Amino acid sequence: MKCEHKSCGNKEKVWLPFTSREIEHGLKSHPYCVHCGAVKNISSDMPKRIGYYINIISHIRKNFRISDVQVRLIVNELITEDFEDPYWTTRSAQERMFLAALNKYCNLPENAVKPLLS
Repeated sequence: MKCEHKSCGNKEKVWLPFTSREIEHGLKSHPYCVHCGAVKNISSDMPKRIGYYINIISHIRKNFRISDVQVRLIVNELITEDFEDPYWTTRSAQERMFLAALNKYCNLPENAVKPLLS
C-alpha cells in the first residue's frame, strides 16, 4: 500500500550524507516521513513522472519498430509504487530501471536510448 507521505518538522530532521548523481557532498539535514520513516530525496536528482518515460517509449516505438505488446510489458514493469516516490527514488535510479526494462523486452542498444533521457 502506498504511503501518503507527511514530512517531519524542521527540528526532527536527521543529518545524513548528501549525494547528487551518486557524488558525495558531505552532510545535510533530511526530512523523513512520519508515517513510514522513508527519508526524503533532497538532491537535484528528483524523479520524473511516469508520463515522461511513456513519451520516450512512444518516440522509441516510432523509430525502432517495437510492438504494442513490448510497450505494455515495459510500462507494466515501470508501474510500481516506488517508481515515482519523491521520498527515496532518484531520477538516475528511474533511468536505470527504464533502461533495464527496455533491454529486457526490446534489446535496444543503450547508446541509442540514452540521448532521449536528457
